[in-house]
Amino acid sequence: MSYYEYFLILLALGFCGYASYTDLKTQRIRNFCSLGLLYVGTLSQFTAWYLGTTTPLYLLGLFFGSGLIGFAFYWFGIFSPGDAKLFWGLCLIFPVSLFKNLSGTLGFVPLVLALNIIIPYSIAVLGYLLFKFVSMRNKLKLLRSFVGSNFQKTKVLESLFNLLLFVGVGATLASLLQRIGWELDPFLHLVFVLMAFTGVQKLLSLWFPKTPFYYAGIGFVCLWLAIQAAPSLPVFLAGFAFFLALYFLVFFVAKRLILNLASVMLDSTVEVSRLQPGMVPAEQIFRVEQPDGSIRYEKRRVEFSRGRGKNVVISPDPAGLTTEEVDQLQYLMEAGAFAEFGNEIKVQPAVRFAPIIAAGVLLTILCQGPFYLKLMQFF
Repeated sequence: MSYYEYFLILLALGFCGYASYTDLKTQRIRNFCSLGLLYVGTLSQFTAWYLGTTTPLYLLGLFFGSGLIGFAFYWFGIFSPGDAKLFWGLCLIFPVSLFKNLSGTLGFVPLVLALNIIIPYSIAVLGYLLFKFVSMRNKLKLLRSFVGSNFQKTKVLESLFNLLLFVGVGATLASLLQRIGWELDPFLHLVFVLMAFTGVQKLLSLWFPKTPFYYAGIGFVCLWLAIQAAPSLPVFLAGFAFFLALYFLVFFVAKRLILNLASVMLDSTVEVSRLQPGMVPAEQIFRVEQPDGSIRYEKRRVEFSRGRGKNVVISPDPAGLTTEEVDQLQYLMEAGAFAEFGNEIKVQPAVRFAPIIAAGVLLTILCQGPFYLKLMQFF
């Protein structure tokens, strides 16, 4: 690489260091940092185009692809707005030559950076939760509670529907990639399937009411798509078994069990009167209109942090509660709206994601691609 490209990498590390400092100190990433990085990154891409090291098509794909992935992380409540803009700018500032040994999807900077951020973070969180679980008392009581709450009739039927949806999305995506001749690394293929399923699930929950017709219609369409995508019955059964195992591991064991563990071990209960700006709720509070016209408030855990409808008072948000939201909650508490659940709400630890993004940047620079490819070279 040239001195100019090393300079871009140093700039990226400098922006990451400053963002990590402000995020740890104030729980905010200043626009000067995130927007400045976006500006410098965009300028560096135009410079690369001028020098002939990239093409306009790649530049457009990189700009909109990295922005879309950053927005997806924000939409699903993983990143705050500042984190999403920081991620976007970092994707743009990396020199193309850093990934010269990679080809195809593995050389797409936003995907590489996303993998190097999310996978190590998930492994670290999972390891911490397992350590806490092993060292805690009453493990059997927790497991009994988990089994009892997740094997109710409605939840079992919901899981079966989600399984059909997962199979349909996976089969459709595999068929589509095969038709356009796009061959993915097996691991990346699984990542794309999981992302597509999560996105479709979220969109369906926003667009369609969950009625018996909804479950029957969508379930039938997904099953039909899976059958159409399979060349034969044995292939269909093998694919169905694979997606069943994957769904069970990811969305039942990993997601539900780990979320329950995280809720028990990490969440804390706080009185609404003691809420402070920056605290991150672990529950969603929403208003329910009664037949007599009165309003009551209920709490529930949510899968997506950004489920904000017109009846939602507050929902988990990685940016934390604002001063206005705290004032609103305390006003409702004084009016007796939250007396039903003891004027208390669960909060979760506020994750400072800028240092985690910085760690992902270091992995990306050192490994010059997905970190797991470097690990595989040792085995």
